[in-house]
Amino acid sequence: MSAFDEIGRRGDAGGPETIALLRQLGAQVTRTSPFPPPEEYRSWSREAVDDLLADMFAKDSKRGQVFVLGCYLQATDQASLERMLVASVRNFLVDQAKGTERGKLRRRLDNLLADDSRFVRPHDVGSILAWALLHRAMGLWQGDLDELHEAAARVRGHQILSWNTAGRTPRRTVIALTSVCHGVIDHADGSVRDEDLAKVVERRFALLAPPVFVEMPDGSANAAAAALVSVDSDSGEDLGVQERAEQLWAALSAEERKLLPVLGQSLEERRAATSLGRAATQALSDALVDRLRMATIDDEDREAIVLRLGAIAADGSDSRRLSQVGPSPRSLGEEQT
Repeated sequence: MSAFDEIGRRGDAGGPETIALLRQLGAQVTRTSPFPPPEEYRSWSREAVDDLLADMFAKDSKRGQVFVLGCYLQATDQASLERMLVASVRNFLVDQAKGTERGKLRRRLDNLLADDSRFVRPHDVGSILAWALLHRAMGLWQGDLDELHEAAARVRGHQILSWNTAGRTPRRTVIALTSVCHGVIDHADGSVRDEDLAKVVERRFALLAPPVFVEMPDGSANAAAAALVSVDSDSGEDLGVQERAEQLWAALSAEERKLLPVLGQSLEERRAATSLGRAATQALSDALVDRLRMATIDDEDREAIVLRLGAIAADGSDSRRLSQVGPSPRSLGEEQT
């Protein structure tokens, strides 16, 4: 009897054929995915896969039943059931990875803000974890998260060109993170939840980029951080516009730089520029558009900056002289708190 037939007869996901299929598909997905096994395992062993499946059920028993039965109700046969279960396991791994990475960011912000006398934990928001500014309003922010994203974008002069996943946070990174947090909470005029603050910081600096969305070639991030490109300015051009355009260019990855000149073109032209697949190219395009919008929002020179950035992209050759805008990746790593 197939798992598809077994679920139909039993009306639940607890049959031996269904459990065996879940184990088989779980092993198939995890062993071909970029996601690491649970912390207590060195590889995706059978026990690690069992723990993953148990986690899918245990976190919310109703969700566990719904995820299997939901796949069954949409399936027409054993093959389609297997495809849907594979997609569900992959989606769970993606959600888990996002939560883990953002959790690390939350812990880092927690440590940094706790050491900064400007920030305090409000006492009148119940069990909710949030941050507020000292001697300021403590009421919990209830507005639109997009408004906080815009507030973060208005905090100028800070970029994070390298992101260490372990060890002490470089001093310039500390300044960038705490400055943006201060600007966001100041705009909220109250306290901001830890999770919301992490989301805003993540988007402001584009810190978390799970490989499921865009796979970057090895070393591209380091190359992008190192290649701070400058172009000769026209004599009549506002130096502030060029400086801000160069700062934005310096923060782009190698793939984003390739994509920028053809951003408004067809998907096939963008794919040719990036050498990525259709889904990855579209995801990168959407992310780049959003990044440019957030980086120039409320800037009176927005159009001039974008035009100048386009000129840098069209002319951009990493063999030209290095820009003097911003610190070098080496200096970022040398200054520690």
